[in-house]
Amino acid sequence: MQDVSALNVFFNPKSVAVVGATTDPKKPGYSVIRNMIAMGYRGKIFPVNPREPTILGLPCYKSVLDIQEPVELCVLLVSAERTLAVAQELVERKKKFNDVGAVLCMSAGFGEVPTAEGSQREKELIDTLRSASIRLIGPNCVGVIDTASGFNSNFDIGHYPSGGISILTQSGAFGNAFLFASGTNGRVGLNKFVSVGNMADVQIDELLMFLKNDDTTKVIGIYLEGLADPRSFFEIAREVSLTKPIVVLKSGRSELGTAAALSHTGAIAGADAIYDGAFKQYGLIRANTASEFCDTLRAFSKLPTPASNRFAVLTHMGGPGTLCIDQISVIDGIEMSPFTRETHAALKEILPSAANIGSPPGYIDLTATNSDQLHNQALTLLFKDPNVDAVIQILGPSAFYDQALLAKAVVDAYEGQTGDKKPLLNAVIFGDFANELRLGLEKAGLPTFDHSDTVARIAANLSGYAARQATEALVVAKPPVTRRSEGPTAQLISSASNEGRISLLEPEAYAVCRQYGIDVPPFDLVDTLEGALQVANKIGYPVVLKVVSAQILHKSDIGGVMLGVNSDSMLERSYAQLVENVRKAAPNIHQPQVLVQKMMPSATELVLGAIRDKLFGPVVMFGLGGIYVEVLKRVGFRLAPFDVVEARALIRDTLPAALIDGARGKGRMNVDAIAETLVALGRLLDEHPEVDQVDLNPCLALNDGCMAVDARIIFKAKASISK
Repeated sequence: MQDVSALNVFFNPKSVAVVGATTDPKKPGYSVIRNMIAMGYRGKIFPVNPREPTILGLPCYKSVLDIQEPVELCVLLVSAERTLAVAQELVERKKKFNDVGAVLCMSAGFGEVPTAEGSQREKELIDTLRSASIRLIGPNCVGVIDTASGFNSNFDIGHYPSGGISILTQSGAFGNAFLFASGTNGRVGLNKFVSVGNMADVQIDELLMFLKNDDTTKVIGIYLEGLADPRSFFEIAREVSLTKPIVVLKSGRSELGTAAALSHTGAIAGADAIYDGAFKQYGLIRANTASEFCDTLRAFSKLPTPASNRFAVLTHMGGPGTLCIDQISVIDGIEMSPFTRETHAALKEILPSAANIGSPPGYIDLTATNSDQLHNQALTLLFKDPNVDAVIQILGPSAFYDQALLAKAVVDAYEGQTGDKKPLLNAVIFGDFANELRLGLEKAGLPTFDHSDTVARIAANLSGYAARQATEALVVAKPPVTRRSEGPTAQLISSASNEGRISLLEPEAYAVCRQYGIDVPPFDLVDTLEGALQVANKIGYPVVLKVVSAQILHKSDIGGVMLGVNSDSMLERSYAQLVENVRKAAPNIHQPQVLVQKMMPSATELVLGAIRDKLFGPVVMFGLGGIYVEVLKRVGFRLAPFDVVEARALIRDTLPAALIDGARGKGRMNVDAIAETLVALGRLLDEHPEVDQVDLNPCLALNDGCMAVDARIIFKAKASISK
């Protein structure tokens, strides 16, 4: 990565040339200069237009080459064809004056256009600018805003309230919509805004690293559509998130990612599902809606993070309070906190007899007999309670309330805390009627939220980030990758590839599993009935018989699997039937090879898999297995390699706690054994780049471990391996 400090020129340039400036108020070339002036930009502005003498009182230049003073940044607002000519002029200027360091290209007609001409035009633009070491944001963007410096190249957004939120967006339309919707009520304080456009040069991960070192940015919001190099993005995002929270709104949830039908893992893996796992793995907060995105950013920009995840809920309205409690009960990572005896007694002393105190634990309903003083007193007690890490308050003032007094009472209680402040999230649910209350809280730096149920999600985002911070401090560096071109696994794959196969036979896959410490049932390969009887008596009944042949991909479909064989006589009949079925399906196979495998007792079926995704590289999947895996899709993903700590997190994120703990009389799952198996799968793909997919379905969650009772390993064709 290049030196990100050089990106400062995009946010605080000493001078800027606007190519495509105009006197027409209806065109971007006019509004960009107007908005820059309105924002209070203190640098020099040089409009460039060969037909105008002045624009907004500023002298106009025919070309960037005519400007005799230093130019640090150039904003391009001309046609795509004209943009290339201006880029050449900037290179010429850089050689002559050594001043231009960056370009904001807001023109369209480049790589976003699905034509060879558009792609070639974008390549020529970036090649031209790079020849003079000129950095580029765009093309096809809506500009940059920095409220700290006053620089503003956005042609839609004028003056904007400053604050701690910085936004990176792949959609200019979403970015502007976010600012318009949030800025009109003053509830969002903006620090920096970057519409990245086509990202022909400057990437989101570079901007993330720049914002990490920006003292005026408190929280980073990203609107994301997709990335060419997600690995690089997530590695940098993890580093940045240790310093500042990153909230992501990712569009494109439909399954348009990898479609590989040779394994369950390949059939299920989709780009969004893998992104979702990576967000969790690397400590990013994923917002599910635009409103959650906005509200979470506001909460992080104005509130401290809680010490832990124990919340109290204070309200004077039963219904909205119940909605909030309902959400808390189903959201992972947040819980209600029982009050201490001292707090409960103090609350009982000051609150009316009709008030609900601690039913359920951590809940207070003041009822309609509340007042601003009671809110103040109750909040003060909750902030002092050591069991309470944060408070959610739900307010809906009636016509009898003095909203200004209520706001002051709440603010006084919040500001009156001693020591580290506990966050207070206020849901003000009466819309425009409660504007005075909302305004009073917002002016004091307390963000307000519109609904009592969604505020629970915002609270969970705050506490989840705090918990992740504590966990990340313990994360150790990943071991270096060891590429294994030799060894048993490589030899098996090489041999199979030489035979023209693209997958290992089942016993070969089991051998690889054993090499990586993955448990499989006792088994052996035979080609006679006598051999089958010997193996069955050695490993013990019941057993399973499976045909093993590269010619037969779907064994069950042709009767090539015999289950529950529990005696010698039954084995003789089953073996004969299997051989007959195979000969009917494949007449050229006269003496099939048969896998004799110990049949394991019934247990919860899991699916563990791995896939080499085109974008993400090695990815591991985990979830509920068996025949319904592709129907239920109760699965999660992590980018490999990872350690057992992350593997345990994947298990907890994917399966219900009740299932892990042992539902319907089943024993508790051996989470450590499952985690070790997941880590081993990641190592297998990471160490052997020729392996494309691994499918262990089902894996049995046994009390004493995790066992793969079926295994499939698919690799790239020989031509691909040799490249």
